[in-house]
Amino acid sequence: MVRQLVLKLFSLNMRVLFLLLLLTSISKAQVKPLTVLKFDKAVEYAFVDRPGDLYIQFENGSIRKYDTQGKIINETSPAEKVTLFEPRDGSRAFSYHRKGQWYSFALFGSFNKEIIPEEFAIEPWLVCSSGDKNLWVVDAADFSIKKINTGKGTIDVEVLLSRDLHKSKEDLIMIREYQNFLFIHNKNEGIEIHNAIGKRVKIIPGKDIEYFNFLGEELYYLQNKKLIFYDLYDTSIRALDVEDNVKFLLITDERMFKLYADKAEIFAQNP
Repeated sequence: MVRQLVLKLFSLNMRVLFLLLLLTSISKAQVKPLTVLKFDKAVEYAFVDRPGDLYIQFENGSIRKYDTQGKIINETSPAEKVTLFEPRDGSRAFSYHRKGQWYSFALFGSFNKEIIPEEFAIEPWLVCSSGDKNLWVVDAADFSIKKINTGKGTIDVEVLLSRDLHKSKEDLIMIREYQNFLFIHNKNEGIEIHNAIGKRVKIIPGKDIEYFNFLGEELYYLQNKKLIFYDLYDTSIRALDVEDNVKFLLITDERMFKLYADKAEIFAQNP
């Protein structure tokens, strides 16, 4: 038992050391990318799925998927630009369209549109997936968050958001669930972290936070040209400098993706 515990701690420490070495090495200017992708459309947002593939949403609404080597896998051009996109595990992506009030769990490039019933939310503003089929919804009518069980047709969680923090629905720009936490990006306040029953457990302040993503047990976000990593369990923080013209910096266990306005650079985990 003791030997197994020692081996487990050693493995964990080696992984942490490996990630620290990764972040140190990739911050050096002389590291060359494996691949450079150039675009004829402006990059609006970027995502990675759980296996580590890259997705780029362009300003015209089209979304393109690349593998870890930079090879294009697929591209979809929705008839109407989706409000929120989440690649999830790569096999079933999640999309939400505010104007049409529909959501979709579907293979990338297709949409099986489901309408959000009015009895669940009067004015859905942000919607994200919860597990494989359920939803989190921000209802702008009363500034509440609701967890909807789509199979049972019930609202499992309903919590009012603080009106001190939420002045306008337009301030709320992103919502995602990760490891049983719910994350809401308020562009004027920062990133709110809620637990599985909707209770707010922390807010990471920052009007200058630009986006957020996840790596293992960490939330990371871009703020003041630094990529800041916040451990969701021990609350430790570390940071990585980001060049001025980098729009998104996304990190997985195997790759680092630097996104600019018109190109992407893909780096190996351990150059």
